[in-house]
Amino acid sequence: MQQLFNFQRCNLLVAKHWAENKKRYFLSFAAYISLVFVWYVFVMMTDDSDPLAGGLQRITFYFSAFFVGPFYASQFFKELGSKSKGTSYLMVPASSLEKLCCSLLYAVIFFPLALFTAFYIVDIVAVFIANSSHTSYTGLKDQEGGILRAKLVNILWSDRRQEREVLHYGILIFFAIQSAALLGSIYFAQYSYIKTAIVLTLLFLFIAWFTHYIVGNILPSGNFHNNITRYSVNEGSQYKLVQLPSWVGHVLEVGLFYGSTLTLWVVSYFRLKEKEV
Repeated sequence: MQQLFNFQRCNLLVAKHWAENKKRYFLSFAAYISLVFVWYVFVMMTDDSDPLAGGLQRITFYFSAFFVGPFYASQFFKELGSKSKGTSYLMVPASSLEKLCCSLLYAVIFFPLALFTAFYIVDIVAVFIANSSHTSYTGLKDQEGGILRAKLVNILWSDRRQEREVLHYGILIFFAIQSAALLGSIYFAQYSYIKTAIVLTLLFLFIAWFTHYIVGNILPSGNFHNNITRYSVNEGSQYKLVQLPSWVGHVLEVGLFYGSTLTLWVVSYFRLKEKEV
């Protein structure tokens, strides 16, 4: 067990990675704040009607998360793409599981926390500036008759049920894509970000094609109702509802949104172990 995983050895590996990359991380943190702030300034200069609406804040965060996150994860094992650097990395006295845990700690835990912190730093400043100087927040009325004000939006929660579901599944999809990008950095020696994006795009297109042409031709005329366990069959002017037990939908949801991420972690471990051998 000591050979497979040792907490002290893993802690030293985490500290080593931080010591070697902290300068790059701080610069990236500052660059992200600068870019989002410039984006907000541009929006406030070009939009005279509620430029910092809640939808814009959420889109800004999730677009940056889905763009920057996979790029960061795809660069984590970039040393493996070079023979000299790859040999040096493989000679680090740590097991495959410890190296994978280190990558998950930075790419799956620390990165979202850092992104969340950086986003709200610039979001708080932008909302304050907008409420202090922007014309749309200095006298216009909102739908309830009050003064329109820019507000900080909870990017992880919504009072509307449908929006909560979208945010929930969006977060799960982000972790799955982040894990896929991490696997891509191990699997592809060069241009891992681009190659991983191509693979994910082809996979998505295959699923869309399979669902539309194969499943659509097998099932009778109709459509799914709310989820994949309820299907409305169209028979002329009548509709019949075919419903599977609710637990089937829960199992499929857990397997798709949680199981896929865990599966990618397991595959990453064995792929990294294979490289060490």
